[in-house]
Amino acid sequence: MKKLALVALYVLSVVASFALGAHLALRNSWSAYNNHLQEAQAMLWFNHLLQFREIESDLTKGCKDEALEKTRIAVDGEMKLLSSFHQESPRSPLNKYISDRDPKLLDELGSFKSRYGNSWTVPQCRR
Repeated sequence: MKKLALVALYVLSVVASFALGAHLALRNSWSAYNNHLQEAQAMLWFNHLLQFREIESDLTKGCKDEALEKTRIAVDGEMKLLSSFHQESPRSPLNKYISDRDPKLLDELGSFKSRYGNSWTVPQCRR
């Protein structure tokens, strides 16, 4: 009986050690994933900020046509990304988020074709 209790205690301690190790590894993995996700989002925010500053600068200098074309290029790029995600993940909760804010956009995403394709020329303000 004493040996059985020792074996049970040993098995229980091995299982507990494994569970604790797995829990800590999973927690560290999610923490690293979350950090990478936040870094990627911050890079996107930064890139958007640069685009907005450039468009604002063009408008301030009176380069309306260049600012408009840069805006169209940016919108086209965002539409291409959203369209791709929408087509690959048609059951995503993102669909409700989009339809609550712009009900017609989901139909546009389903059939979106980029006006620029994979290359374009960004106009420069010469003023």
